[in-house]
Amino acid sequence: MLNRRHRNAVVDGTGGSALDSMVQQIWLQGVSAGEVRVVVDPLPSTDWTEAETYWIVPTLARPLLLVPSGPRRATSGSLLQYRGLRAGRINVARNVLGWLAKAGLPPAQHTLSIQLRAGTATDSPVKLPLAHLVDSLEQNRLTAAIGIRLGVNRKPTLQLFDAEGHPAGYAKCAWNKSSTGYVETEIAALQSIGGKPAAMRAPRLLTSGWLGGFPYLITEPLPEMVQAVRGDVKEPTAQEMFALCPIYRTGTISSTRHFQEIGRRLEELDSTAPDHELAAEAGRVYKIVAGSKSAVPVCRRWHGDLVPWNSAREPSGQLWCWDWESSEADAMAGLDAIHWMFSVRREQATGRVASHLLPALRDAQSHLEAASVPRPAWPDLLAVYTLVVVERAWTLTAQFGSWKDSWISRTELMELLQTAGKHLQVEDTA
Repeated sequence: MLNRRHRNAVVDGTGGSALDSMVQQIWLQGVSAGEVRVVVDPLPSTDWTEAETYWIVPTLARPLLLVPSGPRRATSGSLLQYRGLRAGRINVARNVLGWLAKAGLPPAQHTLSIQLRAGTATDSPVKLPLAHLVDSLEQNRLTAAIGIRLGVNRKPTLQLFDAEGHPAGYAKCAWNKSSTGYVETEIAALQSIGGKPAAMRAPRLLTSGWLGGFPYLITEPLPEMVQAVRGDVKEPTAQEMFALCPIYRTGTISSTRHFQEIGRRLEELDSTAPDHELAAEAGRVYKIVAGSKSAVPVCRRWHGDLVPWNSAREPSGQLWCWDWESSEADAMAGLDAIHWMFSVRREQATGRVASHLLPALRDAQSHLEAASVPRPAWPDLLAVYTLVVVERAWTLTAQFGSWKDSWISRTELMELLQTAGKHLQVEDTA
């Protein structure tokens, strides 16, 4: 039964709830200007006109997804599409909600209404973000399912659907300085590789632009029958892993633009968000690697976050990979392989994070051999990857002022650096 205590509750972005966070990321400019109102289970009003309505899934107390409340097929499609990307209880729950929606029943108890002040002219400069995205695609009216993200790297993501519930695109929007860099990076990467036929494919960039002073992108939807790269679905082969990130030269690690940028960012972090102990340990590892004179294969780019949850296969076997926001150019070959193996172990295994580092290197052996990474350089590769993890986590916590929401603690970063450093020393003296 509907809890009337929440009826007509306005969410203005100043509170600490998950819905407040969504207002901050998507609708804050309109709300701050007094032209937009976001309200839970609204009562009829002569002052406000409803523009968009979403079901809050699964509950108001634990919102994870905003599902379009509109045409029945659009609502059910937003819940039932891409079942192959989900597994377990999440898939079961979404299937149940999707079939409820298909039958015309409400998939949740509460709605979130996005409203414009009554009397707003159709040619008013006030335009909701979804309307802007739909206009940029030059399509008829689309609906959106919006993922509610609360981590330090949060940014709005909108899965767009047509009136029949078929995927029409995937939008990612920046809302602050940190997310701006990520979205701009992904736009640049997809302009180069998006939509190209290859052993691994990246979605085609449909359009990009600026919304409220921040960049956004929209990619083509994935094929509807894709399966997550888990269980019996084959992991990327070496051919696939380097298809969009080809090796194009050899050189020392210190000559790569990626390694140089890591060093620059670590120095900048220690000056703007000082942590001299972390900086000293990272600097020690960086200096050892920088001194290596070995020639190593260098990729034109690396994906930067190649993991099972950012990839999927069609029934034909075609591999797709998305989320290129961490991609960087001119990087030592093998980093994506290490990241994949490390992420899989971290997700599936227990124990300290640092305990997965050396096993991940062993897991990546076939990929490193295929790329002709010299075996003496493997500890260097592992150390570079560790520096990446440190720099990324430190950067995000510096921007948000706390380690509280980071996936890895400062203590664990120190352990990673010490593990990589010891391995470098062992190999150096062998």
